[in-house]
Amino acid sequence: MAMGASRNRMTDDEVVRSTCAICFTGCGVLVHIRDGKVVKVEGNPDAPLSKGVLCPKGRASVEYLYHPDRLRHPLKRVGKRGAGGWEQISWGEALATIAEKMNGAKAEHGPESVIFLRGASYGLQDLVLVRLANAFGSPNNASAGYVCHVPKVNAANITFGQPLVPDYEYPPSCVLAWGTNPDATSLPTFVQISHAVRSGARLIVVDPRETELARMAALWVRPKPASDLSLALGLLNVIIGEDLYDKRFVRDWTNANVLTGNGPPFGREMGTPTMRGIPCKVYGA
Repeated sequence: MAMGASRNRMTDDEVVRSTCAICFTGCGVLVHIRDGKVVKVEGNPDAPLSKGVLCPKGRASVEYLYHPDRLRHPLKRVGKRGAGGWEQISWGEALATIAEKMNGAKAEHGPESVIFLRGASYGLQDLVLVRLANAFGSPNNASAGYVCHVPKVNAANITFGQPLVPDYEYPPSCVLAWGTNPDATSLPTFVQISHAVRSGARLIVVDPRETELARMAALWVRPKPASDLSLALGLLNVIIGEDLYDKRFVRDWTNANVLTGNGPPFGREMGTPTMRGIPCKVYGA
């Protein structure tokens, strides 16, 4: 029996504690194995982050693993592009073809002509692709993460020192959810926020759409699309202009040098828009 495994008395399945890796959230799962084959995947109620919750993608893990249409070998296009014709080839032929195309572009146009673009990546494979681009001579290493996941991780690290999900075990007095829909994209986060609200936290949602979080919110702010920056600057102007921030914390733990000296606060000096006139509707009280 695998380490951390148990037996289901009803079915005699081996149950292994594991983690779902379909997305970055890392929900705890219980994997049921029968005769050496995975037969069921369910949420682990003892997982500290997800607490037994598992989204439809995680529940479909068995189908992902064993579906007959799952791609298991390299395919090469046959006929015209878009015609849907494919033939199976060996891994050796696939790697040789890719290497030939890449080196051909490098010889004719230089290594910078090749872009290494990836989808969702998980740890080591991300580093391997960066190393490949470096060895090839191209600085063009990118992904969609730089306009979604990476800014979130960096902002979270800078704000509270944790890359993904804040600690809601000790509920904060206020939760601000800005342009996020964790009910559909990060179910454990939604569960944690819901728990915080039930424990007395005040929820503020900034989103033009009526999401599940918006329906739970004490205050729902609906900015018009593309007006987020005006709203953020307006909030900063009010916080700074009305001295609503912790000056000692800012002095000791941030680089907000613009707030020191004899001049006016940054927002007032730069003419940052106030909350008045921002194109949004506010719901709640």
